[in-house]
Amino acid sequence: MSLQYSSTGPHIHSQDSIARTMWSIAVALLPATVVSAWLFGPYALYLIFATAVASALIEMPLNGDGFSLRFPLGDGSAFIAGMILGLSLAPTSAWWVPIVGAALMVVVGKYVFGGLGNNIFNPALVARAILLLSWPYQITRWVSPLDGTTSATPLGGLEVGYLELFLGNVPGSLGETSVVALLLGAAFLIVRGLISWRVPLSVLGGAAVAAVLFGLDPLFTLLSGSIMFGAVFMATDMVTSPTGKTSHLVYGAGCGFLTVVIRRYTAYPEGITFAFLIMNGLAYLMDRLGADPIFGQVEERKRRVYRAALLVGAVALMALLTVAGFAGRAFVADRYVEAELERSIVAGYPTATRIVQATAYDPQVSIYRVYEDRQLLGYYARTRVNGYGGPMQITALLDEHDKLTSVVVGEHAETPTIGTQVRSGGFLEQFAGFGPDDRDGLLDEVEFITGATVSSRAVISGVERILAARDEDAAAPDEPDAALADLEDGVFEGSGRGYAGDIVVTVTVEGGRVSAIEIQSHSETPGIGDRAMDTMADRIIDAGSLAVDAVSGATGSSRGLSAAVEDALSGN
Repeated sequence: MSLQYSSTGPHIHSQDSIARTMWSIAVALLPATVVSAWLFGPYALYLIFATAVASALIEMPLNGDGFSLRFPLGDGSAFIAGMILGLSLAPTSAWWVPIVGAALMVVVGKYVFGGLGNNIFNPALVARAILLLSWPYQITRWVSPLDGTTSATPLGGLEVGYLELFLGNVPGSLGETSVVALLLGAAFLIVRGLISWRVPLSVLGGAAVAAVLFGLDPLFTLLSGSIMFGAVFMATDMVTSPTGKTSHLVYGAGCGFLTVVIRRYTAYPEGITFAFLIMNGLAYLMDRLGADPIFGQVEERKRRVYRAALLVGAVALMALLTVAGFAGRAFVADRYVEAELERSIVAGYPTATRIVQATAYDPQVSIYRVYEDRQLLGYYARTRVNGYGGPMQITALLDEHDKLTSVVVGEHAETPTIGTQVRSGGFLEQFAGFGPDDRDGLLDEVEFITGATVSSRAVISGVERILAARDEDAAAPDEPDAALADLEDGVFEGSGRGYAGDIVVTVTVEGGRVSAIEIQSHSETPGIGDRAMDTMADRIIDAGSLAVDAVSGATGSSRGLSAAVEDALSGN
């Protein structure tokens, strides 16, 4: 009698292959893609699909499967990741950004780790981080939807309503602006069972909690920026997110909380790139410490308390590292504050071609003269004052006659309901037309917001400080004579203050013109400041003038070199 039995293993068959899953994600991305094309024009479609197609083409020689006429885009993973990266780009990104971004995503973000399923970090976020660090201007130059004019984003201080944020008629990245389009995509993915509701919901929950703790408007925090896009299409990445239900909640909450922390305390107005990458790195640890035990694993259940303690310790360590990072971020802040400043000035003066820092005897005020070629357009000024809830940034734009044309309240910590009304157009429009001579009448002429007296007074105080500083400007001529011609031949030495210290140069003059600029010593950042100085030296020699544009991302080093050259030739 035979006692042998044959049976199959307890396998569960599913119709969802990798390709089917990827193309389902493509369907979920369609609403955001259509809305971006409607808001920003056909060039948006080029940015999105150029990134996607380039990603698929670059992956072909790397995946080992070869090219198939039946499946020309392979399993679709590279194409979909490219769409996500494309939707995270700015509407004004140059034509080459999608190609470079696709190469970075496939090679650095994916195949350096071994290909699909082996990457630790989200490939689209890896590529976006490198683009942000290398070419910040290319992916953070925003335009207003439909009319295409350069503008700030809601996170950069643009005053918009909740309805505009929900529908998407605001400046921002291609796929981030329309919340309603993103919610449609999220609903499709959840119904299809491709993502867990726990991750996006916990991302939004963590961001809302952080907003409340930091005195920000929670609803504005959730509707503005890329957090909604990231919660739906980036945090839910199957490869780089944890698998356990508990881990999903902790992971998502960490993504949302860190996003707001980075927005609030760093020079980056949008924080999902680095927040999500940090949490990607912790995903494996979360699975090891917080994975749900299989039924019957008694010993595993006993270890829960121990694992929970380790998880709390890991979170505490992450918090300490974050604080340490803020304490040591002077270089990063300087570099990107300068880039953000350039974007903000161009938003106020769209035709600007040159920016010159003016003298302000109040150390709390920064003033810049803005030119179109050699024509003075006006003055851009910034200061900080103490509001009801903490520091408040005040930005003012003046015309060439020193009259206020616009006042913007930027970063602040006022109460979400009443205090933030000082950012409303009705209140800020009252400052238009005031100048240094009539600044003393601001308190009498400007109506305070009911219930927000302290916040209103703080804004008025900031505007008064700016006008007073403009009145005390060092009486420098509007357009300095920057031409370098008819000089005495010889070799001259000079120095100027750069970003990290003094810059010493020797300037060679031949035939009455500058023929060479050699940097003798400096303390600028290797790889950034030194390259910027070399570029500036070439620009000054080619133009025969000091009136050349600073190198984006290294303004301090650029100005220091110009000052050193000017010092060397001061007696000529």
